[in-house]
Amino acid sequence: MFKKYGGVALFVIFLLVLGARLYFAFSTPFFSSDDAYFNLRQIENIKSTGLPFFKDDLSYSGNSFIFSPVFHYIIAFFALFMPVSIAAKLLPNIFASSVIFLAYLIGFRISKNKGIGVLIGFISGFVPIFFADLNNISVYSLVFPLILLLLYLFMHIRNKSVFYYYILILVFLSFLHPFVLVFCMGLLLYQILLIIGNLQQDGAEIEISLFSVFFVLWAQFLLYKKLFLFHGINVIWQNIPAQLLSENFSSINALEAIYMVGVVPLIYGIYLVFRYLFKENRKDVYLLISFALLTGLLLWIRLIELKIGLMFFGLILVLLFSQYFKIFLNYVKQTRASNFLYFFIIFVIIAFVITSVFPSLVLANHTIGSYVTKDEVDALAWLREKTPEDSVIVASIKEGNLITAIANRKNVIDYSFFLRTDVEQRLKDVEKIFISSFEIEVVDLMNKYNADYIYFSPKIRSFLNINFLPYVSSGKCFEKIYGNNKVSIYHKIESCQLKVVA
Repeated sequence: MFKKYGGVALFVIFLLVLGARLYFAFSTPFFSSDDAYFNLRQIENIKSTGLPFFKDDLSYSGNSFIFSPVFHYIIAFFALFMPVSIAAKLLPNIFASSVIFLAYLIGFRISKNKGIGVLIGFISGFVPIFFADLNNISVYSLVFPLILLLLYLFMHIRNKSVFYYYILILVFLSFLHPFVLVFCMGLLLYQILLIIGNLQQDGAEIEISLFSVFFVLWAQFLLYKKLFLFHGINVIWQNIPAQLLSENFSSINALEAIYMVGVVPLIYGIYLVFRYLFKENRKDVYLLISFALLTGLLLWIRLIELKIGLMFFGLILVLLFSQYFKIFLNYVKQTRASNFLYFFIIFVIIAFVITSVFPSLVLANHTIGSYVTKDEVDALAWLREKTPEDSVIVASIKEGNLITAIANRKNVIDYSFFLRTDVEQRLKDVEKIFISSFEIEVVDLMNKYNADYIYFSPKIRSFLNINFLPYVSSGKCFEKIYGNNKVSIYHKIESCQLKVVA
């Protein structure tokens, strides 16, 4: 049946996944991450001026950026034909849903079974943590499909026409995002695994692997030379404050990580890794294993963002499952249970629906409503309309880009850490402003950053586990000028003068 209708089934699955993604994405007019609002500003600027901005008077009350704007140009191009907010929700979800076709190609390449390929395509569309990233203007929605495309092309690299497509995609991806470095490291680990497993290395694969590594390193140095010179080896950790780095990895426990990746792919993916590393040899499976091992290692030593690492890890495990499912089907066919083969297949599909599809939908529903609410947006709009244009707002680091994008006002700190030497201190100072019991300390810190307003929202309450600001009750230096069910905004009184009593 799949030989005849596999393409139709795959397209139906694509529409199903895309439709589900768009349903959640358009169920709210807002986006679900702080980074999305940085990207939104860049896209809007490109649409109106033709150029991104690499210097921003609002971020950190004056900041510089170094990044590749390729993804922003792609979204901005389509925004010429539709509102920016629609393009920013539609295009990333189309890109992300395209992993279905690429997972099918790789799954079919490994299993030599179209039915298994279609199943792998279906499962890849519902990796919970990847599916739930549907209301975020994320470059990874395009990066991951391109990585899978490169993997598929690499499996056919001896074909001359495939070779040219591989080079074209590699060049594009090199200038799209630094995550291409992970792909190159995976190729190197693949060559090492071939040596360890006593498998014959292909001269063409070795040459293209070395070319990929050297070209990507050159491209990254060309794009980010200033960052390498400014931060040195610390550029690997993106200049993220140690406090945030540890909180990022401690915020999710092992059970939550398994839930977000998918139970079935994780269990059988790990089984396949051990089986082919210690018992059997197969080159294309080794290729996928190298990426699974690499991603796990990078997560363990915290060289990759937890959320991004789990997304990629989940996709690779799904691809590995294609080989396990082939082994499983061949085993059942050789037993007396072969008459019940279709029942086993239905059971596997049901297991995936329970452990991957349902978690994807639940996680997506939670994600779209967990970042910003209408009350918060109303408060930010009030700041934009009622405060002077040069005002500086103190807010949680998680809301830095909300302050610049929606309120259109200067912030004290946001997630743009590169080219900054004062990130650790700013983060500590902002936290002190919210948790300090001493009014004079808060006033001094506000003056240090020329800040005028405090934006007190549910995020900072949850982040610092506080319910109120104790120093505002005196009314000497701070007055509440706005409040709704979620947010309070306090203004620092200009005439306030406090002295330390000896």
